[in-house]
Amino acid sequence: APQAEKEESEMFEKEAGFRNVLIGAYIRMKSNNLYGEDLTYGSIEMLAQHWTNTDDLGKYLKAYNYEQGDVETKINSFYGNLYKVIADVNGLLNNIDARKEVFEGNNYEIIKGEALGLRAYIHFDLLRLFASAADLDKEAIPYVKTLQIEVPQVYTGKEVLALLNQDITEALVCLEKDPIREGKLKDLTGDGFMNNRQMRMNYFAVRGLQARVALWGRDLKTAKDAAGEILEIADDIFPWVTTDAVSATADKDRDFTFSTEHLFALNVKDLRDLANTWFLANAGKKYLYCQEYSIKQYYEIGMGNNVGGSDYRVNYVMQYDNNIYGYRSRKYYQPDNYNTGYAKRIPLIRRSEMSYIMAECLMEENPGKALEFLNEVRKHRGIISDLTDATKIREELTKEYTKEFLGEGQLFYYCKRNELSNFP
Repeated sequence: APQAEKEESEMFEKEAGFRNVLIGAYIRMKSNNLYGEDLTYGSIEMLAQHWTNTDDLGKYLKAYNYEQGDVETKINSFYGNLYKVIADVNGLLNNIDARKEVFEGNNYEIIKGEALGLRAYIHFDLLRLFASAADLDKEAIPYVKTLQIEVPQVYTGKEVLALLNQDITEALVCLEKDPIREGKLKDLTGDGFMNNRQMRMNYFAVRGLQARVALWGRDLKTAKDAAGEILEIADDIFPWVTTDAVSATADKDRDFTFSTEHLFALNVKDLRDLANTWFLANAGKKYLYCQEYSIKQYYEIGMGNNVGGSDYRVNYVMQYDNNIYGYRSRKYYQPDNYNTGYAKRIPLIRRSEMSYIMAECLMEENPGKALEFLNEVRKHRGIISDLTDATKIREELTKEYTKEFLGEGQLFYYCKRNELSNFP
């Protein structure tokens, strides 16, 4: 359609047009049926068996009843909407090289790098959701690089991983001059477009994605290189949450999501309404919580060893509720006058995951070193005792994924990749 082509060429006449399309892709990612709810603390956590007392949809999801009508509608909505985000960035990527001259400074590279990184991020979640983790030679998903009307080609898991690696490698080259690499999370000189690099698909977010993708493809060397590069700079750019930030007396000063550690997070404007709907106790309403028994089990609270007695994740982020004999998560709680540095954030990749990836890669070849990576995270979660038994690394790692990523949607993928059906 010539009209559509004309509109597209007008849309991409100036740098502002590319920016708007990129920002539009992030806005779409924040919608309820994607990372604003379903793929972080909603449906995906039902699949991971995290929440008790869910609505009917949650019950069907927990039973893996994929044929049920509402479940089917929900799953189709992830699929369709994830590909819509891909279409957003493809529109940008298909036009950017012909328009290099309209960009200022390094903006051509940064915008292109973010778009490539997002295209890889979204395709990888499609792969993790809809394809076999055990058999990478099976047909998996379409990997779409152009705006097209015809039915896209479906690739095998191995082919998708190769296409992911191409986009990731190119994104990293484009993002070599990302201001975040010098520790600048904000660009105070410009027009605000380079602010909040943690809320964007920045250089380290792409590296973190690379570590995830490599682990899925069992390429341990690349996974270690990528995670290792992040951990080398992490104390400077993504420092561990401090005890003071996590235990602040007033809720409005408490960093519930450990925001300094986010490699990539979304700024979700209506998080307050969403979190209040899902996690605050309302009379007669189903709200999400965790059973007391399971929390005590994987946090190891009052179990003779009481390892988790000092764990920030349960002491400051969970709240025991007498009415339900269970724990409510306050990870996304948005108190009145909430500190703007902490507010409205849903983390998609965090520093601790890189430590877990290192531990998993080293589990067989150097179990002692693997334990060090796990112990470092535990120490920064307030756990006093170190792990020493190298035969228990898998079990401890699984417990860590269960505790750390509550409400973030990563546990389901971890269990799927490792073919774990039962929890620690």
